[in-house]
Amino acid sequence: MKSLVKFAALTLAALPALAVADVSLNGVRITGKDPAALVKFYVTAFGMQEVQRIEQAGEYMLNFGATPAAAQANRTKLGGGDIVVMRAAADDIRDNTAHVVLNVTDMDATVKAVKAAGGKMEREPFVYGGSVKIGMAIDPAGNHIELIQGAGQATPQKK
Repeated sequence: MKSLVKFAALTLAALPALAVADVSLNGVRITGKDPAALVKFYVTAFGMQEVQRIEQAGEYMLNFGATPAAAQANRTKLGGGDIVVMRAAADDIRDNTAHVVLNVTDMDATVKAVKAAGGKMEREPFVYGGSVKIGMAIDPAGNHIELIQGAGQATPQKK
């Protein structure tokens, strides 16, 4: 019995390592009643490009890159998941979870781009843990976006 328990413990301990080796981010899905307008928001605010469209499903896949070819190449990288925009019956902000979490290198410029593209800030950027800046944005359809500027990427202070 003792050896069976030891075997089970070793097997269970190995499972998370096995799962992580074969798992990567495919994408996150957001919805709105006007998917084309949402695509325009993400292209304008975050410099994303459309990398695929599935007409029958009404899905638009977006990824980061200065050009469509660069965005297409980025989506093949481990962790280079797409933002998938899909039609919904209505815009709905009842779910206030930030389903999209983006790393940024210049929080101030990103906040300006979000606002200029038609989004808004639910919570203006704040410092967390002494060195990480976090801002909470909302796209035009009500999808929540968390913006994170990591330690060592602080926006230069104006003199």
